[in-house]
Amino acid sequence: MSHPQTVAPAASRGPTRARAGLAASLVVAVAASLLAVLLSTVDGASAAGPVGTVAALPASATAGRGATLPFIEHEAENVAFTGTLIGPNRSEGTLTGEASGRKAVQLTGAGQYVEFTLTQPANAMVARVSVPDSANGTGLTGSLSVLVNGTKVADLGVTSKYGWYYGSYPFTNDPGAGHQHHFYDESRMMFGSTLGIGTKIRLQYGAALPSYTVDLADFELVAPAATQPANSVSITDFGANPTGAGDSAPAFDQAVSSARSQGKTVWIPPGTFTVNRHVIVNNITVRGAGPWYSVLHGNGVGVYGQDAPNGSTNVHLSDFAIIGEVQERNDGAQVNAIGGALGGGSVISNLWMQHTKVGLWLDGPFDGLTVTGNRILDQTADGLNLHKGITNTMVSNNFVRNTGDDGLAMWAEQPQTDANDTFSHNTVILPILANNIAIYGGRDITVSDNVVADTLTQGGGLHFANRFNAVPVAGTFTVARNTTVRAGVLDPNWQFGVGAIWFDGRDGPMNNTINVTDLNLIDSSYEAIHFIDSQVTGVTFDGVTINGAGTFALQLQSTGSASFRNVVANNVGAAGIYNCMGGGGFTINRISGNTGWDSTFCGAFPPPVYTDPTTPPSTPPTGPTAPPTTPPTTAPPTVPPNGNLAQGRAVQASSVTQGLAPANAVDGDANTYWESANNTFPQSLTVDLGSSVS
Repeated sequence: MSHPQTVAPAASRGPTRARAGLAASLVVAVAASLLAVLLSTVDGASAAGPVGTVAALPASATAGRGATLPFIEHEAENVAFTGTLIGPNRSEGTLTGEASGRKAVQLTGAGQYVEFTLTQPANAMVARVSVPDSANGTGLTGSLSVLVNGTKVADLGVTSKYGWYYGSYPFTNDPGAGHQHHFYDESRMMFGSTLGIGTKIRLQYGAALPSYTVDLADFELVAPAATQPANSVSITDFGANPTGAGDSAPAFDQAVSSARSQGKTVWIPPGTFTVNRHVIVNNITVRGAGPWYSVLHGNGVGVYGQDAPNGSTNVHLSDFAIIGEVQERNDGAQVNAIGGALGGGSVISNLWMQHTKVGLWLDGPFDGLTVTGNRILDQTADGLNLHKGITNTMVSNNFVRNTGDDGLAMWAEQPQTDANDTFSHNTVILPILANNIAIYGGRDITVSDNVVADTLTQGGGLHFANRFNAVPVAGTFTVARNTTVRAGVLDPNWQFGVGAIWFDGRDGPMNNTINVTDLNLIDSSYEAIHFIDSQVTGVTFDGVTINGAGTFALQLQSTGSASFRNVVANNVGAAGIYNCMGGGGFTINRISGNTGWDSTFCGAFPPPVYTDPTTPPSTPPTGPTAPPTTPPTTAPPTVPPNGNLAQGRAVQASSVTQGLAPANAVDGDANTYWESANNTFPQSLTVDLGSSVS
């Protein structure tokens, strides 16, 4: 927590699925070192393909939850590559631990590459990459060659200057402080034309830097740039320069003033406009041609409402990008993409916010804001924070990745409380510090239908707390239909686990009503559910699935009580319950339908054991580890006892949907499967045996 046109694919025939026990519908051909598995569709049902997917999230647990995404994410470790696979590992401060899904591919020499095969048409790409930092901490910059079907089309610039931090909170850019972390950054590019399904896009090692660690790539079909709407004034009418030359902030101010006096909209045409300070808005609509086309870029760039209590109202911001130049965390600096007070029916939609301190830091009191359909990437601190007396505000359908603190937060700092606010249908991945979603105090709050994944340190997936001098929680909290994946951490100060969902009465008892329903906790790094500090009462769980927990289903470190109905745990690493408080500590009210977490443990905290069958096994977070030195595809094949030459080998697919990766077809488990995208023929799996086999 920091202080101060989606295009849906047409309906088509159903996808092909392949399990690890190859079915009779497969035709198998073996040629030298290549085993190609060609599959034909036998399912004639008509179905629409997904709008977007995140490969590191299990589709079965995220259907209908999280943000509706305009892109398809591909994990580097699941596609063709000649670099070195690193991971899995969950240690904060390591390249593997801070990678999506806890794996990545490292390129260290000429010709090494990661190659993605499009499963949906695309004309744009975002790549999440880490490169080494400079000795003085100011950053190094290099490039990856981008090849389309074998032909180089561009160089993709990548840098460490926005990523690497050192030392303890609030961190520094001095490598001498040690504790390096927050390694990754995201670069984007458009291809200039639409590339079809099956197109191969290769990111290849570029000279100048010793390594490029590729985590993932998002591929998107971006709609054409919008045209200037009627009844609007363009910022270029007042001298704003779309080439980035000069400072366009004065022109922006003049456009806002002119549009307000005439009741018109402010138009940001395609281009990159340098803005090195805040632009203040009130009772105005500001639109761009789309966040891939209209960009406000600068050192200190931001669009702010007026200060509370005389905040701005009726502000509509949409369809442009705000990309800053923040390279260090300074909690006293107002260098956020969106700030101030924006209530009274204001709407913030379809913005791209990157390289600022916080995407949206909003200071109340104010009432009535909607934040929807935004991308918040590569922040130094929070993704969004509703701070101090913000009410009746909806935050929905936003995608948040690689923040430096809480992904989404409500902070009801004294004396004003946040109330009647909602976080719904958001996807929040890889907060490098703290929680994916955090609620500090507040009254009558809703957190529903969100998907969160891959927390790193000092936080969990979903957090509800009396902390940071917040107005104590009150009223009813509704926590419904959320999913956490690989959430929770080993806290470096406490030296025990933090839960995927956790409740903390740090500043005083929590005794409001919190109803937790239809919750999926998948592959939790330590305990799944956690109570700590002062008394916590009033929490009811109904319909909770715990599938994989490194240590415990339930960790009790506070007094109080909670009720449990239909809480089912599988693949728990140590025991069902951690409880060293004895009788009278915390009361578990078992209602009905609870299974898999009966055993109780008290003693030294055990190391986690990862046994969730839906995700690959991971190494317990025991500190930095050296990456393997040999690419995984070079070893000669050995025949396992079951005679399955394909088992465990490198595998590619012509297409993938719902995150059901081709590796599922060669993992030896007949209960897991690969699934192809709709309407993508021919459909094939290719398994590399490493050398010629008779």
